[in-house]
Amino acid sequence: MSPIIEIQNISKEFPARRGFRDLRGKGGFTDWIRGHKEEKFAALRDISLSVEAGESLGIIGRNGSGKSTLLSIIAGVTLPTSGLVKVQGRVASLLELGAGFSPVLTGRENIYLNAGLLGMRHAQVDAVYDEIVRFSGIADFIDQPVETYSSGMYVRIGFSVAAFVNPDIFLADEVLAVGDEEFQRKCRRKIGELREQGKTIVFVSHDLGTINTLCERVVLLDNGKMMQRDTAQKTIIYYLRQVGREKGIHTFRDGAEEAIQCDGRITLFHEQEEISASTGFRVHLTSLGQEHSSTDAEWEVSDRNNNGCSATGSMARLPIQLIWELSFESGRLLWRIAMVCERECPVTNIAINFQIPVAYTRWLYGDLTGGFPDIEPTDTNWSVVVAPEAKSTETAVLPEAGSVMPPLMFRLQEGSSRFSLFWANTEYANYSRVLCVQAHFPDHDCVFSAGRHDLVEIEVDPTIPAARIEEHVFSSRTIRSGRVTARFESGCIRLLWDDQEITSYLHVYTSLLIEHLWNDSQSLQWRSITPIPGGIRFVGESRRFPFSQEWEVLEAESGIQLRIWLVTTDALTVQEYHSTVVLPAEYTQWKTDHEQGEFPEYDSEVPNWKHCNQSYAPGRSITSLSGTLPSITMSVDDECPQVRMTAINTSLRESSRVLQALHPSDVGRLQFTAGRHLYFSGTIRITPPKSE
Repeated sequence: MSPIIEIQNISKEFPARRGFRDLRGKGGFTDWIRGHKEEKFAALRDISLSVEAGESLGIIGRNGSGKSTLLSIIAGVTLPTSGLVKVQGRVASLLELGAGFSPVLTGRENIYLNAGLLGMRHAQVDAVYDEIVRFSGIADFIDQPVETYSSGMYVRIGFSVAAFVNPDIFLADEVLAVGDEEFQRKCRRKIGELREQGKTIVFVSHDLGTINTLCERVVLLDNGKMMQRDTAQKTIIYYLRQVGREKGIHTFRDGAEEAIQCDGRITLFHEQEEISASTGFRVHLTSLGQEHSSTDAEWEVSDRNNNGCSATGSMARLPIQLIWELSFESGRLLWRIAMVCERECPVTNIAINFQIPVAYTRWLYGDLTGGFPDIEPTDTNWSVVVAPEAKSTETAVLPEAGSVMPPLMFRLQEGSSRFSLFWANTEYANYSRVLCVQAHFPDHDCVFSAGRHDLVEIEVDPTIPAARIEEHVFSSRTIRSGRVTARFESGCIRLLWDDQEITSYLHVYTSLLIEHLWNDSQSLQWRSITPIPGGIRFVGESRRFPFSQEWEVLEAESGIQLRIWLVTTDALTVQEYHSTVVLPAEYTQWKTDHEQGEFPEYDSEVPNWKHCNQSYAPGRSITSLSGTLPSITMSVDDECPQVRMTAINTSLRESSRVLQALHPSDVGRLQFTAGRHLYFSGTIRITPPKSE
């Protein structure tokens, strides 16, 4: 099957335009009279390419590189000076603003005129007319002459006609550069739909994110010559290495890692593969309701060296300079960002966006993990994946299996307390994941004084092996004691023996029965996580009742020491509470200070958890045994309030065993005054299995 567009060795030359004062000089009117050769400008030089039916081709390059000329030749608007062009099928094109419109005709008349030029009969236009007008959003002006239209209205009606005439080939030149944001989103979505329908798309744009999303293949033009013709990612990467002013670009590296600072955008590579999305890493400032991107600034690089640089960007519309210090240290990219205000300036939001490819499918954030949802063609806005309320100063992402991408670890360094991290998916057009490092300043505290303000320091680490990334992410909430590892996650503690998990379901957790409602520790809002000598401390606050819990997890011989306080801000009445260890079904026996027994088989007819012991006398320890796993003992010390040790079988759904230190009330209620009360104090010890 032959290509739907075939271009063979085309060149295009234009006469060099000259002003009136040049008519007397060389190449002017006198030379023309004497028959001297006219000066020519070569817009395209020996271009050859083909486009298959259903393919999406992007054309990128600097201003004046020949992009629009090439698209005009494909559209048949202009002819090549030499070479051959073959185009099959109906072509809908959106080239120069207002091209093909009669200014004296109304919008309605121009719809029929343009559609007719594209080969549609009047009846065919009637069938889609309402859709064209509805999509354009200018129904109130459709019977006005288009000479009264704004540039945005021109684009609306022109795009709408081109998109709804059922073209075989859709040509667009910077169609998303004009018009409001809402209509741009509609355009991106419609182009995505045309692509899904198998239409052939040739798209010219400076928006590399849109090009990367919509196009399987990209052509790079420079000074009329084809410099690159490859996949979108490879061509854009090549372009990024060439584009920009020399004083605003610097490439630096450290072993397998390489970065490019290019006029306010950072591109990151690992073993020559780009691990940032095509839009790269950027800074955005919001002032007086307007967003300003670091790519809008005029940049100058100084202190250039092989593994870093300093860069200064003067914002075009703000009295602000951005100061970036970039360096590699052992393969880790360090990015320090400061802001210098020439005078007082209000800034309500500062955002550093790290856009990365969708090949990254799993995120790790604080003590949470999860997968990114798919980005669909109907997604026209960013969607938050992990909210900034889950406070963390570090996060990581993992690529899909078999990907050449390395895991990425992001850390906020000390002094960056105003900033928070959250993950999002972009809209379909940009088609990437994005880590947002953001600080919001309320109106009463948003004015930055004249002078330098150090904002944030961020580390990007692509050097950690996938097998160890979780260990690094969770290091701040993990302690090791011999063969035992304890890791805090969302209100519970996971216990591992030789890296094999030996707790299950709810793991090690607490719960209080208040007003007939169980308040598990997983339901608390855990914010403060701090290191202490020999361990770590966690603080979780109830959103429903006036209390919080403080946990201290300390190293102990063959296990952990656990101390928990209940902190109440008001009087609190509790019916009972407990501290619990949940184990897998491989644990078959239990033993307390008073009795011992075997865990029974799970009964599908019993939906609730069931106590196994007969005695509820106060005790100090409870142990669970397994033939293959290490034994586990939970015991309390002398400071701990009196508890009753009990063994519990869960329902079949959870299929777990439970060791519980229960504190019931002998008089029906436990009364806590406002203050700090010891809730539990003891140890959880792990003993090697008898098979060892």
